Amino acid sequence: MITPISKNYKGLISITGPTRSGKSKLAEFLIIGKDPVTYIATSKPRPNDPEWQSRIDFHRKRRPDSWKLLEYPKDICKAIKSIQDNGSILIDSLGGLVEQHLNEDNDQWNNFQFKFLKCLTEDNLCIVVVSEEVGWGIVPATPIGHLFRERHSRLNSMLSCQSNKRWLAVNGIAIDLDKIGHVIP
Repeated sequence: MITPISKNYKGLISITGPTRSGKSKLAEFLIIGKDPVTYIATSKPRPNDPEWQSRIDFHRKRRPDSWKLLEYPKDICKAIKSIQDNGSILIDSLGGLVEQHLNEDNDQWNNFQFKFLKCLTEDNLCIVVVSEEVGWGIVPATPIGHLFRERHSRLNSMLSCQSNKRWLAVNGIAIDLDKIGHVIP
């Protein structure tokens, strides 16, 4: 049985899974009692995509009104550092963050991802990060799609290595990877 994390929990929790697997719902459940919660939404609205807007609206309606919302901050590390020590953060999702940095060259990207990973573990906070498993699907047909998949997958792996707790959501089922998995040497 899954229970929300304790009020005193500090550390990084990663939740991955495919599209519509229940990742966000699991993250929201785990962090529900950790007020104050800051929800960092990383994806920008897409005005010409009603289906995407519908998904954003669905997530908004499900979140408690007491949670603070930060939408696609330009500097996510600065946003994280602004949260007080007794706060908790839910970042949804890693894909939106990667998308914001696709136009950067490899050096800029590498600098960003190492800075991001450092800010996730630097403070005495509870941080839950939701991330898509993008490598389980089709091979991207475009160079930008391939770049997104490669950057996202690598950052996702590095995030998992730094996490204190790891979950996988598949078909509405939460799998505790720390209980059944083993780190690849």
